[in-house]
Amino acid sequence: MNAVSMASLMTSISNRAAAENSVRLWRRTYNVSDPRANVARRLGDGSVRQGKIVISTIIETATKWFKHTNEAARHAYAEQMLAFEQGKASVAEEPQRPTKLKWNILATLEAVLSFLDFKTGECIATYEMIAKAAECGRDTVYKHINRLRELGLIDWVRRCEPTGNKIGQKTKAAPNAYFFEITRLPSAVQMLMRQILTRRGVKLASHPERQGSGSVPNRAQRLATKLGKTLSSAESFLQRKKRQTKCLAEADFVREETQLMGDIPTERWAAIRHPGDLAAQQAYNARLGIHALDHESMEMPLQSPPTEQFKKVRGR
Repeated sequence: MNAVSMASLMTSISNRAAAENSVRLWRRTYNVSDPRANVARRLGDGSVRQGKIVISTIIETATKWFKHTNEAARHAYAEQMLAFEQGKASVAEEPQRPTKLKWNILATLEAVLSFLDFKTGECIATYEMIAKAAECGRDTVYKHINRLRELGLIDWVRRCEPTGNKIGQKTKAAPNAYFFEITRLPSAVQMLMRQILTRRGVKLASHPERQGSGSVPNRAQRLATKLGKTLSSAESFLQRKKRQTKCLAEADFVREETQLMGDIPTERWAAIRHPGDLAAQQAYNARLGIHALDHESMEMPLQSPPTEQFKKVRGR
C-alpha cells in the first residue's frame, strides 16, 4: 500500500469516526440545558387543583370551539349548495365540502396535557407515550399534534441530550417539551377561556416569549435553504414577526378587557366602552369576537361531561 492509499484510508476512518460521534438532528433542536428548550411554565399557581382546572378549561373551550366551527362550516356549505342548485351567478362551481375539526384530535390534546407536571410546568413525552395515552397509533399522534399546533392549542420544542459516552455517539434525541400558550388562540377563544378561568378562581399568565421548534422542513425547503434564498427568508421572517406582534397586541387587549369587565355580561361590554356609538360598538364586538362563540359555556360545571362525539373517541 503506497502513501496515497494509506492517507485515503486514514481519512476514511477519521470521517467514519466523526459520523459515529454525531447524530443527525432537525433544525431548532436544542440541548436540554439550553434556555430555549426551557418552555415550562406553571398553570395557575402551580398546584394540582389549579392545574387540573386549567386543563379541564382548555379541553372544554376547545370542544366548544370545534363544535361552533363545524356548525358554522356546515351552515355555510348548505347555503352555498342551495345557491349553486338555484343557479345563482355568485356560485359558479359546485362548492367543496368543508374540512371539519376532528373530535379525536381533542383526545390527543388531553393525552399530551396528561403528562404535565403541575409543580414545574414541564410537559415532556415521547410519541409512543402520547399514543398509548390517547389509544391511537404513533403516526396518528404525529398528525394530530401538528394540527393542534396549527390551531394554537399546543406547541413544542425538539430537544437533545448528551449520551455520556466517551467513544461513539455523543448526542441523542430527547423527548419533546410541550407547552400551552393562550396568546396563540383566536381572540374569541382567548376571551372565553379567560372568563371561564376567572369564574373558577384561576389566573392564567401568558408567556408569549416562548417559541416552539416549528415544523420539520421538507425536502423542497431544505433545497431552498441550500440555494441561499436569503431575500425570501428575510421577508418571511419579517412577516412572521409582524403577525406575532399583532397577535400579542390582540392578546393583551383581550386580557385587559376581560379583567376590566369582570362578571359583566359580554353583550353589555360594547355599550359600556362606547356608549351611543353603534359603529364603534360593532367594531369592538368584532375585535373581541363576542358574537363568534356562544358564551353560555361560562356556566359549565368544573368537570362538565364531554360531548357525545368526544365520548365515542374516549371509549374506543
